[in-house]
Amino acid sequence: MSEFDLSYYDEEAAGLALEIERKLVILNLDWTDPTVMRMLAKEVLAANNGGREIGSGAEFSRDQTCEELFGLIALMNKLMCEAAEKGVEVHGNDAWKAVARALWLEKEEREANV
Repeated sequence: MSEFDLSYYDEEAAGLALEIERKLVILNLDWTDPTVMRMLAKEVLAANNGGREIGSGAEFSRDQTCEELFGLIALMNKLMCEAAEKGVEVHGNDAWKAVARALWLEKEEREANV
């Protein structure tokens, strides 16, 4: 695999992680607070699940910034999956790691309760 391929994933992940961090700051969501991140993860998974419209009964205000955050999270997940399929290890910043950790925990909990 060429070095270009590796740098593409690193650069894209860094850019997406920074934008996710910015959106969290704008929305006043503290990524160091696991409870806040779990609430966010519940909303992300609910919005991504079963045709539920973003914002119906949501914990967070559904303005453009929040919808952009959800989109960025989806893009980062897609990038991470694509990189993993090619055997490329990619990391995000602390904000992304907090979001990803909360998503995994929430997903595992939902699967255990099925």
